[in-house]
Amino acid sequence: MTEQNLLGPLLHILKIPSVSTQDKHLPEMKKARDYLVNLFQSIGFKTKILKGKRHDAVFAELTTNNRPAGRHGRQPTTLIYGHYDVQPPDPMGEWKTPPFEPTIKQGKIYGRGTTDQKGQLMIHIMAVKKLLKSRPRGVNFKFIIEGEEEIGSVSVEEIVKKYKDLLKADYLVVSDSQMPEEDQPSIDVSLRGLLYTEVKIQTAKHDLHSGQFGGAAENPANLLAHIIAKLKDENGKILIPNFYKNVMKPTKEELKAYKSSGLTTSKVKKEGGLYLIGGGESELNMVDRMWTRPTLDINGIWSGYTNEGAKTIIPAKASAKISMRLVPNQNPGKIFTNFEEYIKKLTPEGAKITIKRHADCLPYKAPTDDPVFSLIKQSLKKAFGKYPVFTAVGGSVGFVPIVARELNIPCILVGFGLPTDNLHAPNEHFSLSNYYKGIETMEDFYLNLDKIEVS
Repeated sequence: MTEQNLLGPLLHILKIPSVSTQDKHLPEMKKARDYLVNLFQSIGFKTKILKGKRHDAVFAELTTNNRPAGRHGRQPTTLIYGHYDVQPPDPMGEWKTPPFEPTIKQGKIYGRGTTDQKGQLMIHIMAVKKLLKSRPRGVNFKFIIEGEEEIGSVSVEEIVKKYKDLLKADYLVVSDSQMPEEDQPSIDVSLRGLLYTEVKIQTAKHDLHSGQFGGAAENPANLLAHIIAKLKDENGKILIPNFYKNVMKPTKEELKAYKSSGLTTSKVKKEGGLYLIGGGESELNMVDRMWTRPTLDINGIWSGYTNEGAKTIIPAKASAKISMRLVPNQNPGKIFTNFEEYIKKLTPEGAKITIKRHADCLPYKAPTDDPVFSLIKQSLKKAFGKYPVFTAVGGSVGFVPIVARELNIPCILVGFGLPTDNLHAPNEHFSLSNYYKGIETMEDFYLNLDKIEVS
């Protein structure tokens, strides 16, 4: 297959604005699903739509000729996960090329969803398509591609429990992360979990004149600011009671592997366009702050008048969205209970407080002693010329811990994006070199997967 044949399907799906968080894009979400269904069917897969709370998932399955049990046991089945939904493109004015008109410049493809996650998803589809042309036997393939990842994978747990038999596999493969550098492949061995909340405080029935009521009316924006200030101490340690109670510390071997990734303060500042380092526990090194420790961040805060000019009011309401990234052994439900109790304790009597729990997901830690990890190391070495390093992911992939737990299978997290790809930001892009090397890697991996004995 030519590079153009491998690139065409990616260009097609990138043109579809499948933004899951906005109802105006419901037709495009269906269009993206329909395209994937047609693509899989053209390769020979059977497909099924799995109902979601807001957006349905696409399931595709191809059973090749089953080999009788022998030296390597039965024929293995791999389940490949991805998502077809993308983040909103805003702010539109900062895009140098239209977000849904994929543009190739200097070896990179620009557009919303290029690295997160349509480009990385298409690596696996194209790798399987190539493999089936050259060797149509050896491994059974299943794909599940959801449309709710960018809104917290709200249907994943229900889908996995309902379709557990349908999803049954020996391995789970996911590419939804980044390599440390373009020439340095990596394998992610842990994911942080997520707890996403919203806090709203109301102190009056309506906004008030700041001259008439100033000094008598409590200001909810001030109250909320004081509460937020008590979520962390001056060293960045989170003050929610029992927040760190179940935090699992990484092993010495894991820390050694993480440090070999080359993650440094200067690199993080450059990749993030940061003016300063902060937000985490100040006494910790960069690896710990980004990969092994939980965090808390304000994602949005609003109150009162924010338009042009002045309006002298005391607002009646103030709100903030607050998220926490969790590490292995922390439970989002228990953390939320502690968070809710702490916020209420900090809120003065008389103020109305509402605390909502939005999206959350569990953290994950990979069983790196499974022989499948040796295979993916070899496949990455063949394509990139270097052995991969073990890294961790500061973000979350809600599907992974749920499926890995329910099916009791290892997850191979191998990302082909880069830290500089602007995921979730304007001018998102993806390296075409990594795209083609990713296809080469996964084709070799799937070609040799049946050499690992499965029970």
